[in-house]
Amino acid sequence: MNVAQLKRIINRYLAGNASGKEAALMEAWYEEALEEARQQPATGQSETHRQQVLERLHLEMQNTPTGRVIRFSGARNIAAACIVLLGGASLGYRYQFDILDLVDPIPVETVTAHAFQVKQVILPDSSRVVLNANSEISYPKKFRGKKRQVHLNGEAFFDVVRNPSAAFTITAPHLQVKVLGTSFVMTDSSHIQAARVSVKTGRVAVSADVKGFPVTQLTANQELFYDEAGGVVNINKHQDVDIGWTNKQLVFNNVALSEVFREIENMFHVKINVRDTVINEMKFTGAFEPGDPLPDMLKVIALSYRLTIHKNKDGTINISN
Repeated sequence: MNVAQLKRIINRYLAGNASGKEAALMEAWYEEALEEARQQPATGQSETHRQQVLERLHLEMQNTPTGRVIRFSGARNIAAACIVLLGGASLGYRYQFDILDLVDPIPVETVTAHAFQVKQVILPDSSRVVLNANSEISYPKKFRGKKRQVHLNGEAFFDVVRNPSAAFTITAPHLQVKVLGTSFVMTDSSHIQAARVSVKTGRVAVSADVKGFPVTQLTANQELFYDEAGGVVNINKHQDVDIGWTNKQLVFNNVALSEVFREIENMFHVKINVRDTVINEMKFTGAFEPGDPLPDMLKVIALSYRLTIHKNKDGTINISN
């Protein structure tokens, strides 16, 4: 971050070309500076300094690279721009990471667990996330400053590394969760109207951008259930949190064997040939753990339905009655 980058943001703001994030940052900066000014009594020295900064501001903004003179649209714009120049050591330091996010955004990583998959993700701070099937998480490739923010759509188990100086925040379609270090399961998808947070260890704060929704503190073995349609919030204070699924890699619940074979093919990069279409229509319920070898997985399925498995010399697998 340097002065030139700050000036570019100011120029865009004053010219009315700032992005939504840039404008919001300038407005927030202005409001905070105004409040600080109200609390600090004016002195002759501070007034002289303010006049000097205002004169400098006019010179800086009028001498743009294009030679275009920027017209100030009001005292609010002038004040907002002054804050950037005045507040380099105080407000500027406080907002340094917000500005860095604007001028030097960190690339975002997105991980998806597809149908029947359970996928583990290690975040930049070494926190562990286990995604359940049909779930997705997005997070920056590195955490910047005093914030660790991720976005979830679906269900996941979080085991968050404790860091009192950097709160961990999860934003989902219906709820937001803020923690310092704990483990819990969050279920919140754009495809359903209900959301759930179940705490395994530690403490979490649950909130939502809904009028009247109370910020709720949950501790171990407590669960919050939120139904958006009815606006209902229920708290269960004696809830065992099931995390058995987090140790699995593939989970099937009454799924056609054709789907099961397709997932196994994708995982092991093999070709499975089924001789009888009746086999494909059979339903399978079961789960496989990370590290389970292909022969063992196929043996479990074969024993369940008395099927015969034959591996060909070219690596393809035939399954028959």
